[in-house]
Amino acid sequence: MEDKRRKHGKLIVLTAVLTFAALTAAVFLFITYKYKITNITITGSDKYTYEQLYEYVFENRNDENILWFRYTDGKAPKPDIPFISQVDYTIKMPGTIEVTVYEKSIVGYVEYKDSKMYFDKDGTVVESSTELLDGVVKVEGLDFYSIVVHEKLQVADMDIFPVLNDLTQYFSKYGITVDSVKVGEDNSISATVGGVKVLLGQNDDNMADKVYELGCMLDGLKGLKGTLYLDKFDKNTSNVIFKETES
Repeated sequence: MEDKRRKHGKLIVLTAVLTFAALTAAVFLFITYKYKITNITITGSDKYTYEQLYEYVFENRNDENILWFRYTDGKAPKPDIPFISQVDYTIKMPGTIEVTVYEKSIVGYVEYKDSKMYFDKDGTVVESSTELLDGVVKVEGLDFYSIVVHEKLQVADMDIFPVLNDLTQYFSKYGITVDSVKVGEDNSISATVGGVKVLLGQNDDNMADKVYELGCMLDGLKGLKGTLYLDKFDKNTSNVIFKETES
């Protein structure tokens, strides 16, 4: 009789263990499939491909399950992505994660030793890299006293940075790709486009018109070498001087 009771007790324990295991497995399977990540979108960057950003963002985060993503995201460090200032996540149930990245505002770069020091509209160095970014203008002629990442370039006239910001926006607006921009000692500005040096002069109310005129002349300047004088240009100017370099 005692043996029967023991066997019956063991059977009850075994049944309880198996039931618990079955329930645990059922819950695990439910969570696995109910909250499975089926779609991940990443938007906000022209500098990186989807695959590059995916590797950065999910290096320390689960990319298979929403609940595990939340858990790992709470413990993971902020993604350290060059030229990206912020990363936001939006979870849309049952299985979508929307990732939005925000690029650092970059106006141009100066070369320092073997690096390109990228700066924003205020002259703050936002990144140091050996990588050359498409569409970012090389700036020459800035005589800086010190250069430290996340600090402003120390130059004699800090007002030059808003001017450079406006200028790069004009270039973008009129679809002009320049090889470099040079700042003179008197803050006069010139740009190099192919074999042509374009004199734009000091910042004034006509700078946007000067760049627009340059855009209109681009096709005619292809293959030429010389200097284009737009430094005195305004809306009332009918003639623009171009001096071709003698071979």
